[in-house]
Amino acid sequence: MTVAGGWLPATVCSVAKSGRLQMTAVDVMPSLDIKPKHTPLHRFLADPSPVVFDDPRYADRYFLYATEDGFDDWGSRSFRVYTSTDLVEWTDGGRILSLDDVPWGSKHAWAPCACEYQGRFYFYFVCEGQVGAAVSDSPYGPFRSTSSPIVAADDFPGYPIDPAVFRDDDGTDWLLWGNRIAYAAPLNDDHVTIDASRAFHWVPGDFREAIWIFKRQGMYYAGWSENDARDPEYCVKYATAPTLHGPWTEHGVLVEQNPSLGLLGTGHHGVIHIPSTDEWILSYHLFDSEYGTGYRREVAFAPLVFNADGTIRQVVPSDTWYRRSIAR
Repeated sequence: MTVAGGWLPATVCSVAKSGRLQMTAVDVMPSLDIKPKHTPLHRFLADPSPVVFDDPRYADRYFLYATEDGFDDWGSRSFRVYTSTDLVEWTDGGRILSLDDVPWGSKHAWAPCACEYQGRFYFYFVCEGQVGAAVSDSPYGPFRSTSSPIVAADDFPGYPIDPAVFRDDDGTDWLLWGNRIAYAAPLNDDHVTIDASRAFHWVPGDFREAIWIFKRQGMYYAGWSENDARDPEYCVKYATAPTLHGPWTEHGVLVEQNPSLGLLGTGHHGVIHIPSTDEWILSYHLFDSEYGTGYRREVAFAPLVFNADGTIRQVVPSDTWYRRSIAR
């Protein structure tokens, strides 16, 4: 199947007995003429990491760091930052780091995240299957890469990708990462190295990647993605625990595909907390059943609704863009 300027689709799907779409083949040939229609950012992005910084200079907007998508074999080589005051109208803040400026790697710029500590901003990212760290005086960058990965390929068993940062109530920032095995390790005070002696790991559910942790009302929440990012059944599941080290109680799906709207591959999430409220917002990526693929994904947002027992109502993907002004 073709459209003006390119091939469609790159993922061939069939309907399983469950009624869900399932992946049967992948053949990626990107087209510059294909425009995303399910995202308020109006471009292909994946692996969203949203954040609201405490710094009063920047606390009036949402920041989004994400993988630049639309490349064969997840071939992006740079990172950008996006900002919004309401999750619908977005501003491209420009390039913040190129792999040309990373001394230890040159391909596969994936899954970034950022945190603020003592007036500086720290950026974590994937390059060549390792986790990197970079530093800036501004969340808009430019970020300066360290001379070596913060988590190298041989440091721990498993595949070190998909970093995230969780700040616990005692102020400790934990770096999270992993594929097939989920890891957490406290960041040292320099925030470009970890205390490997305190690292721990576990395998929640059928964990594939993209561990994310937050804490609400004394309860820890861990979410992760299952299946392959090119699979329509890529989804997010979650668990809760009384401590960061568990024990974890699994609660099933947080968000999964909505074939009735052609919204597939809903995974690799992040969660925003709006300060001074009990409002929490989910970000995740998905792809369209006609023109989308695991290499051509779009970022969406939705509110999280908590039940009285602390569990979360399952999010149903829709074509309605969620608007929430950050004005306090």
